[in-house]
Parts: sequence; C-alpha cells; structure tokens
Amino acid sequence: MFTAAFTRLSLYGLLAVAPSVVDAQMPPQWVAERMVKRLSDSDLGCAEIHAETSALEKTGLAQQAEVLQAQEAMAKVQEALMEQAGGARGGVGLAIGSGLLGMVPGGAQIQGHAMKAAAEARRAGMQEGMQKMMQAQTRLMNAEQALEHAQARGEHLTDLFLRKGCRLSEVKAAAGAAP
Repeated sequence: MFTAAFTRLSLYGLLAVAPSVVDAQMPPQWVAERMVKRLSDSDLGCAEIHAETSALEKTGLAQQAEVLQAQEAMAKVQEALMEQAGGARGGVGLAIGSGLLGMVPGGAQIQGHAMKAAAEARRAGMQEGMQKMMQAQTRLMNAEQALEHAQARGEHLTDLFLRKGCRLSEVKAAAGAAP
C-alpha cells in the first residue's frame, strides 16, 4: 500500500506534467491562440495591430464579466456548503430523542439505521456540493486564464504598435478615408 506522502508526491508530479500533456493533445490552432507573441506579428501593419488590439479590448471586457460571474457562482456554492455543514448538527433535541429511543426495545437498532441513513444523505449532499465547488473553481480558473492571456496579448501588441512608430491618429484617419 502506498503512503500518503508517496501518493501526494505522485499527484504533484502529475500536476506538473499535466500542462505539457494538455498542450500535446491540443490541436495546433489552439496552441497558437494561446501564444502571446507570434512570429507572424512582425508582418502586421499598424492598422492590423490596432484592429486586433481593439478586438482584444472588447474580448477582455467580456472575459472580465465572465470572471465576475464565476466568482459569484463560486461564492454561492461555498455559501451552500457552509449552510449544509452547519445544518448537520443535531443539537439538544437529537440527544433527548435518541436517549428516549434507546429505552424502547429494539430502538437502538432503529436509531442506528436512522443515523446511518442520515449520515449517508449528508455525505452525498456534501459530495455533490464539493463537485459543484470544483466545477465553479474550474470555471473561474479558465475565465481568469483567458482574461490574463487577452491582457498579455494586448500589451504585446501595444508595445509592437509603439515600436513600429505607429500613430493612432494616422490609423484612425486611414480607417476613416477607406470606403
């Protein structure tokens, strides 16, 4: 049997290797979409850089909204889990009732089955809650990563725009003059 430390170590190893495995399984166009700097960026003109930067700004706003929604969903799931954990306590009434049930012949056995069923229901509810929590956390992480990528790509394109000596006024004037 493996020890907990060995299991944790192998889990950490899998987590370290996971990104490269995911990249290996992704279609090439998805890997290219995730890249911030591309070799083809040097061929972009000022108008193209401006257009892509504008599109990234709009995408970034939508992704910020997605991050906020994911954070709200995660908070709701956490709140539900806390309520569920808090409601699991029986209190004084449960102690009195179980004491009285123990006085009835066969009551202890019935009490045992009832407690087992209640514990199983709580466990199933907590497991479902944890699953929802993991889904909400995954959604939040994906949204944050997409937002970070859009921001990094936008910063790279802004730097490229400035290094090429592009002028926003010239790009807007050219866009206005185009039919």
